Amino acid sequence: MVRTQKWVALLSYTAVLSLLTTGGVVAASPAKVASQKAEASVGVTGNTEVKLQACSQNNAKADLSNITTKSWKALENKPVLEGIASIATGVIFDEAGYGWRPGISYAFTEDGQVWKWGFQSDKKYEPHKLAGIKDAKQVMTDYVLTSAGEVWQIDEKKAPEKLAGLDKIKNIQQLDLHEGVLFLLKEDGTVLKWEKGTKAAEKVTKLSKIHDMHSSAFSLFLVDDQGKLLYLDGKSGELNTENLQVMDIPGKVKQVAVDYTDRALIQTEKGEVYSYDAKENEKVVRAADADGATHMAVGGEGLYFIVKADGTVWGWGHNTLGMLGANLENEIEKPVKIAGLADVTDVKAGTDHVIALDKKGNVYSFGSNMTGQLGRIPVTFDKWTELGELRDVKQVVTELDRPYFVRKDGSVWGFGADRVPYEVKGPTKVKTMDSILDSPVTLNENGQIQLWTSDFSSCETLALPSRIKDFVGGEKHLLLRTEDDQFLTVEFRYDSAERGGGYVIKNLRPKKVETLKIDPKMAADVTKLYANLYTFFAVTKNGQVLYAEQKNDEPFTSFAPIAGLEGIRELAPEYFVRHTKDIASVWAINDAGKVQEIQVYPENEGNDAGAIKAKLEPKTEEGIAMISGRLRITKDGQIFEHEWEPLQKQKVAAPVKLISSSYNYAIEGPGSHYHVLVTEDDKIVLIGENPYGKAELQPGMVRQ
Repeated sequence: MVRTQKWVALLSYTAVLSLLTTGGVVAASPAKVASQKAEASVGVTGNTEVKLQACSQNNAKADLSNITTKSWKALENKPVLEGIASIATGVIFDEAGYGWRPGISYAFTEDGQVWKWGFQSDKKYEPHKLAGIKDAKQVMTDYVLTSAGEVWQIDEKKAPEKLAGLDKIKNIQQLDLHEGVLFLLKEDGTVLKWEKGTKAAEKVTKLSKIHDMHSSAFSLFLVDDQGKLLYLDGKSGELNTENLQVMDIPGKVKQVAVDYTDRALIQTEKGEVYSYDAKENEKVVRAADADGATHMAVGGEGLYFIVKADGTVWGWGHNTLGMLGANLENEIEKPVKIAGLADVTDVKAGTDHVIALDKKGNVYSFGSNMTGQLGRIPVTFDKWTELGELRDVKQVVTELDRPYFVRKDGSVWGFGADRVPYEVKGPTKVKTMDSILDSPVTLNENGQIQLWTSDFSSCETLALPSRIKDFVGGEKHLLLRTEDDQFLTVEFRYDSAERGGGYVIKNLRPKKVETLKIDPKMAADVTKLYANLYTFFAVTKNGQVLYAEQKNDEPFTSFAPIAGLEGIRELAPEYFVRHTKDIASVWAINDAGKVQEIQVYPENEGNDAGAIKAKLEPKTEEGIAMISGRLRITKDGQIFEHEWEPLQKQKVAAPVKLISSSYNYAIEGPGSHYHVLVTEDDKIVLIGENPYGKAELQPGMVRQ
């Protein structure tokens, strides 16, 4: 039976003001603490507000005299694509994707060889040449058109196969929604429809004298020999020529660019540009700022690009992923120049990425890299991959958008697109670091908790009654351990805003503080704190595991032991799925190398989740030396991960001293995870999805 001690060292309103005016966190004297306790016992409740104050300026730099760094091995050390004559992107559409941002890119050499990179079922994402294809003029997902007018069907698992009876083909379009359906424009202006499994192509009635043809995931846009733009809407799942429309474009159509959801840019022979959005009342709208464009592209969620006559690239519309600028608004009405692109001769947009070709024959890319469509950096490291060396690392933090390293001198380090380490300006004398709601949080040597902006440009100090010895960040709470071994939870409120193509957390501020009851003898024995999406955990010196009880969605009340666990030295609670009420597993390891699974879950489903429960699973693992999430390093030097096929069991290349893992999974959309390991000889190792490869907003060269 756990004994509890009633300790409410929470600030009254006047005490908070006193701290704010006297400089923040102070070491409280016994008399003052007693006074605060007395005051709290009279009128202070668990809803006491906690204030934030501006951090004091500290320009001290880390002492680098005893730290040696080496340049990190570049991830962009492969040769760039050269001699490219033309480019293209593929169409992938999934209405229920929930964050699924796939993409395919293609590049054609002068002699018609095809480079492909991006989405592929065998996950061969990096740029590679399509085997058996020569003299290619156009590529769709499953088909290739040659300059000779022949059509070939391509498959990742077998050699290309020529489609019989098809010749003098000028253009092909594959509609992703209508699986296996291919439309073919012949040189005589007729249109054919070919479906997988059929012996011959079928002529499409009402479509004749067609000059050019484009497609979205489900519809056709056709330009006839009179310059009229025809629209065959297939969003309903059927392509019936009875529904063929003539779009009201004032002038003969010169060029058209279409995205996967029936958005389009249309240019007339006079150079005038119009936009069309099937989701916005199906209206054609003048886009005069794009007049005179040499090339056009549409992608993202209503994102438009043009190439001007001077070779610069400009974009406007919905700032998908921040491709128009990470700090710009979500909707950009006037075209903005895309930095890093010059002498461009063509631009193409995929589902959520863009590629551009310059006059030297080099290809540039930016945007989402979820399926390797950028062709610049790896998507996944499915084996032990050393990135470089960084000495004196005492903590690895993987809860933010990329890894950070806290060194023994209290400095915080990261590395950028060039993979070279850099010191993060701002945090100094850091004892430990975590995060809450994607915002960095640090505990410094003075016992202060500081909340930072995501770029570490500024911070605020949490005004508290005493110095903090340790802390951990949960979903919307911080768990704080004071120097006299009291435990407080701080709940936060926040606002969100649309910025850079997504939502960002802003105005993060404390809402209330609660005291977490714990037996005082057990409190002094706590060695380490942990958190997952449901609750907090603690491990004691004698190997007990505690979890913070929560009843009926009320505040955390007290620490309770998890029965059946003894001699535990470490927990691995990183793996969970957000926005669900599903079980979240936490693994515990003892000194003998035995691993047990703790299942944590809410009592009820729905909005009223009820009490948080913790249950010990009977299955165990043996012979394990280290754990992190599902990652295991065995005592005989093998490394593997449960339920993740790409990482096969393999030999550990060097003894490991630190591991930190990031699992980013949610009820909607794809997820990813990775592990950062620090070896005893200071090597930094990465396994899993590349945290630097999710997206790149700055254009860079595609590499072989």
